[in-house]
Amino acid sequence: MTLIAGIDIGGTRTRCALAHKGSPQEIYYRASAATPQQGPEAVLDVAVGLIRDGLESGDQLSAVGCVAPGMTDPEAGIVLEAANLNDWVNVPLRFALESKIETPTVIENDVNAAAVAEAGLSTSPVGSPMVYMTVSTGIATGILIDGKVLRGANHSAGEIGKMIPSPEHLGQSWQPGGCLERLAGGAGLAAQWARIQSGPSDSTRTIEVYQAADAGNAEAKELVTTATNYIAQSAVGLASVIDPAIIILSGSIGLARPEIIKQMRQELANAIPYPPRVRLSDLGGDAPLLGSLVLADFLVDDSASFAGFSLGL
Repeated sequence: MTLIAGIDIGGTRTRCALAHKGSPQEIYYRASAATPQQGPEAVLDVAVGLIRDGLESGDQLSAVGCVAPGMTDPEAGIVLEAANLNDWVNVPLRFALESKIETPTVIENDVNAAAVAEAGLSTSPVGSPMVYMTVSTGIATGILIDGKVLRGANHSAGEIGKMIPSPEHLGQSWQPGGCLERLAGGAGLAAQWARIQSGPSDSTRTIEVYQAADAGNAEAKELVTTATNYIAQSAVGLASVIDPAIIILSGSIGLARPEIIKQMRQELANAIPYPPRVRLSDLGGDAPLLGSLVLADFLVDDSASFAGFSLGL
């Protein structure tokens, strides 16, 4: 069989999938493993091992799509910086993968890939421009304009985690990560809650903050309300600059907390004369992995298109 492979490298888990060429949405094999913390080489060994475990005698692997968090340069095949991965700076990811698996490979930022998947595989209409926003451990967006990923001069377009959502946070250094991400992202909320509780930040989970807020804890409620407001404010900023047809919300927090999309819709209606549609992701947590498969399929046949989109790299 002629197959394509997708790899989604995350801060905690690395996921892999196989699909038939021409049908990236029909995953027939998937596997995952903990993401090693010993650097890129160890991560790629795990990913390649997962793919090989799914191949059978006679299978022909025609292309691999690999996505990772952080800034990527797909043309050069380099991950420029991945804040949630240990020792990932200027990693020649495409060359390293092609050397290990001997198959043409395309790389991409995970949120950009998720946006591509949502545009191409979603059962709901999207339109253009399209903003795909993920609120999870971190906060970022993938932006498609006329079916093409908006990259920016330094391959960092859409990194809204760098936004400063309030004047009180000016004059401070927010690197790495960024101000919005450290105040409203999952890891940032957990760190703030750990400081309030005088506990270790590395053992505090984001869900504990939301559980405390739901139980009525005033300090947790203030953290969650502020984070929700900051996320909604960032959506207004995006809408005022890009004028998107739609904002698609995803990520483990974005999908689980209904107050976020409610606040986004309310503030967009308050601030923008022609507010975009806002909905939750159709593809959920699979969007980055599906995006890696879509990109692999395009590498095999760059004339392919999904749902009327010509998704240029």
